[in-house]
Order: sequence, then C-alpha cells, then structure tokens
Amino acid sequence: MAFDFGKTLRGFALAGVLASMATAASAAESISFNMSWLPQGSVGGVLVAKAKGFYDEAGLDVTVYQGYGGQRTVNEIDQGLFDIGYGDPVSVILNRANGGKAVFVGSINTVWPGALCYLQKEGAAEPKLADFSGKSVGGGATSPVQNIVPTWLEQNGLPKEHLKLLRMNPAVITSAFLEGQVDLAECWEGASLPILTENAKETGKKIGMIKYRDFGLDMYGSGFVTTEAMLAEKPEVVDKFLDASYRGYEYIAQHPEEAADLIVKQYPTLKTSVVLEQIKQINTLVRDAQAENKDLGFVRADRMEKTMGFVRDAFVLDDTIKTDDLYRNISR
Repeated sequence: MAFDFGKTLRGFALAGVLASMATAASAAESISFNMSWLPQGSVGGVLVAKAKGFYDEAGLDVTVYQGYGGQRTVNEIDQGLFDIGYGDPVSVILNRANGGKAVFVGSINTVWPGALCYLQKEGAAEPKLADFSGKSVGGGATSPVQNIVPTWLEQNGLPKEHLKLLRMNPAVITSAFLEGQVDLAECWEGASLPILTENAKETGKKIGMIKYRDFGLDMYGSGFVTTEAMLAEKPEVVDKFLDASYRGYEYIAQHPEEAADLIVKQYPTLKTSVVLEQIKQINTLVRDAQAENKDLGFVRADRMEKTMGFVRDAFVLDDTIKTDDLYRNISR
C-alpha cells in the first residue's frame, strides 16, 4: 500500500488547527454577568454582544444570569458571586456604606430613567406633580424609589407625604396599577415602561408619566458594576468586557429590529414589540452628549457628584464615602 505523504501532512495540519482552536477555546476568560432582573432592552447591548460573538472575539466566555433587583445584584457582585452586573450608583453607594467594595465602571442610563406612570383620562389636561396629592404609588419593596421619591418631592417644594408609597412585589405592580388598586406605578424606560404601555393598550388605556429628571433629578441610572478586587486582579478582562458590551450597545442603536429579534431568539417567551420599544428607549439614554469623552459608558465627575449628593440626603448618609471611590473610567 502506497504511502501518501501529502495526505499525512494535511492530516497533521488539520490536527494542528483543531488543537489551536481547542487551546483558544480553553484560554477564553470566563465571566459571569448578572442582569439584575429579567432579560430586557436595558441589557440589550450585552445580550446582542453575546449573540453576535463580540465576547468570543474578545476572548471572553460570558454567561448571563437572571437577577433579583439592583441592590441584591450589587451585593452579590461584591460577595464574589458574579464578576460584573447591571447596577445603579444608588446600590453601589449603599453597598459601600455597609463596608462593600462595589464600583460603577460604565454608564448605560446616562440619566435617571425612572418615572411615575398614571392612566391618562381622555380630554383631561396634563396633570402637574402637585395634582397627585394623597395618591398611592406602587413601588418595589426594595426599590430606591422608596427613598428617592420623598427627597425628590421636597426638592420640588412638596411635603414628603405628598404621595403614599406602597412597598410591593415588582411582579404584581403592573396588574395592581391597571386594575386600579394603586393610583401610580413606578416605571422605567428601557425596562418596565414598554410592558406597562403594552398591557394598558390591550385594555384600552393610555399611559402618561412624570419623569423624575424633568423635575430636577440629575443623577445616573444603571450601568456596569464590578468590584475593586476584579479591577485590581483582572483589569484587562473588565476592559475587554466593557469594550465588547458597548460594541453591543452601538449595534442595537444601528440595528434595533435585528437586535430585538436576536434577544427574543435567546428568550422566546419575550414579546418582540416590547423588546423593540425597550431598545429604542435605551438608545436615547445610553449616549451622553455632554460627556467630555464621547465614548459610550464614560462617567462624568459632575453628574456622579450630584448623584452622591442626592443619595446622601435621601438615605441620610454621612460624608465618609468619597465620590471618587464610587466609579472608574476604564481605558477602552
């Protein structure tokens, strides 16, 4: 039997390629990411970056996990249960007030995306904040709204008791609101607002909202959170993750319909129209025209200082926590 030298060389070459691929795969850095809640447009950049292979190209093996609220997510990151997550500066500040070492490393909501939603009455004039005196508000039991709203009301010349805040399971707020059990509901652009709007439309109702930021609340919403230890031990990994993630946010801004389809393909129980609206809303929040560095994710010192000041008042914190410790602008 003749010996095929060329075939043998091709066999060695193929084996070498396969070995290289296996080595590259095994060399990928594993990253656990906590979404803070269910999959939705707010974390759309991450979900699309995973679907499009942006993390793979960066040498990262990213696993995405469901979360159970912002404060819990930030604390779990601080405890080492997750590497990086979607969290807000309020939760980072409270974590550090209790001895934690969480760090905000990139913005997604460059402004506070929260609002108070109400049911619009046909033909009625748009209500003012003062018109809601004594009305009940359905808010998550551990939501920062429970502390933010009273301080925000005072800043607008209204008493803390102007609104009656109720602590509720987030899963029932929408139904309770639409059924008239509460007058107002906390709602979030890029997250619960499109769900609320869609559900209201199905029952012939229309949603109106009062955005906190339209009444003086100048602070950051959620973004990426990690720990001081992660930044010290694996700064290049955090850098790669952020770079690929913001590449994902750039992508959903340019291809919102495709992005919605990619997310629903990963999570078939989601409704495409809702995800698409969430993405459209996030696309208006993620870019900060006033940032000196125009790259997505850049954290402004002035807005973070305002965020720290408001949270200090709302949660009655002392001045031992320094604003500079709360965040990092990673070189990307």
